[in-house]
Amino acid sequence: MLETVWKEIDQYEKIILHRHVSPDPDAYGSQLGLATLIKHRYPNKLVKCVGYSETSLSWMGVMDEASDADFAGALVLVMDTGNAKRIDDERYKSGAYCIKIDHHPPVEDYGDLNVVDTSLSSTSEFVVNLYEKNKAAYDLEMTKEAATLLYAGIIADSGRFLYDNSSQSTYVCVANLLDYEVDRAYVHENMYKRTLNMIQAQGYVLSNFSVSDHGVAYFKMTKEVQAMYGLTTATRSALVNVLSNIEGIHVWVCFFENEENIRVNIRSGGPIINTVAETFEGGGHPKASGAIIYDWDSCEHVVAALDVACIQYLEAKKS
Repeated sequence: MLETVWKEIDQYEKIILHRHVSPDPDAYGSQLGLATLIKHRYPNKLVKCVGYSETSLSWMGVMDEASDADFAGALVLVMDTGNAKRIDDERYKSGAYCIKIDHHPPVEDYGDLNVVDTSLSSTSEFVVNLYEKNKAAYDLEMTKEAATLLYAGIIADSGRFLYDNSSQSTYVCVANLLDYEVDRAYVHENMYKRTLNMIQAQGYVLSNFSVSDHGVAYFKMTKEVQAMYGLTTATRSALVNVLSNIEGIHVWVCFFENEENIRVNIRSGGPIINTVAETFEGGGHPKASGAIIYDWDSCEHVVAALDVACIQYLEAKKS
């Protein structure tokens, strides 16, 4: 399958790369990292990355302007996106051929070719494997820029190798990337620096969270509170793990109010949560998922469902 993906890349003269809305470092890293590899190997091809330019990730790069004409006859690569509803820029449908490249549990096969490997820590890790598999056949060359972008994506989605999705393969990928002078200090400084307003927002979370009877910690943040702390859909994601590593807490949840819905970010220290997320218009990994609800009353339904997951998890541990 890795050979098939690069065969398509080699054949097309125009390549447009997409990723999901509300991007994180893996979405940016896999999108921009793969684009950088393609541009370096094929300097005469039209290669563009599309989607909303997230200010908090500008240190990784910026998105390109693409006209409708650019999509005509183009290969479209959609990175790190489980379902079509979350693809940033609906023009992915306008290309000649679409390949989905992802590491999330399969939800929807929206591509002409769907390449999903759930054993990987990140889609950036997939791109490293794609490069390694095809470098000899296509005379590919890893660059410092591409390696740094892919390193950032892997580090972010593996939680600096703390999450269960970190495998021997993950360490091998990063070890290989370090051969290309990855600027680790630059990545870590930008990825983990915190602004004053973010520290204050974390204080709000710690002062306003609740805990269910079975170990679900959660907080709600209205649009007004988010505005008070200057949060965006991307920067607020830094609050997701504020409630992690608390004794007796098995699942932690953030409810962020948007204009038209409420975004639910769910993380777990053990219970399987993606099945719960799927019942609320979401999905994701077994221990890191997201969902959508449409009113504050539904928060209680989400917490109740997660309580059941916690009960099942604790009962399974006893047996």
